[in-house]
Amino acid sequence: MKITVRKIAAEGVLLAGASIVFLIESLLPPLLVIAPYVKLGLANIFVLFVLVRFGAKDAFIFVLAKNLLTALVVPFAFLFNLAGSLCAYAVMAGMYAAFKRSVSLVAVSVAGAVLNNVARTGVAAILMEAPSLYVQLPFVSGFGIAAGIIIGISVIFCLKYLPERLTSGR
Repeated sequence: MKITVRKIAAEGVLLAGASIVFLIESLLPPLLVIAPYVKLGLANIFVLFVLVRFGAKDAFIFVLAKNLLTALVVPFAFLFNLAGSLCAYAVMAGMYAAFKRSVSLVAVSVAGAVLNNVARTGVAAILMEAPSLYVQLPFVSGFGIAAGIIIGISVIFCLKYLPERLTSGR
């Protein structure tokens, strides 16, 4: 896809939205007491939207930009966020590219959310030198499934109801 001013503007607005949602979510108390680093990840609505609307290359740059931008405000979470985001991106981009016609965005989102939480648990286990944290994986994965469903449905609604002229680079 050709780089245009409209495309840069659309992705910039989406990046700002993702960053704002992430920052608001980071102010909320932990959703799982046993895993305080686990969040719903509503900013991933924007990541999946960019993946579908603009493609994998733009989504990868978007993920990196989102993590670097939010690290300026919430630096202690950078490693958790980067690991989770890159793993989620990899599985979502791979699934979407390979199975675009046969798998729903909800399934793509669920896979990304589960892998995001698994990666964040892995980072926590490494940083805290506590392999026992892997015991949390069933709970964290269940939470990821619920979050992935919410995010996937949200993206489907966004794609359906947002005018393409507002979110395309053309």
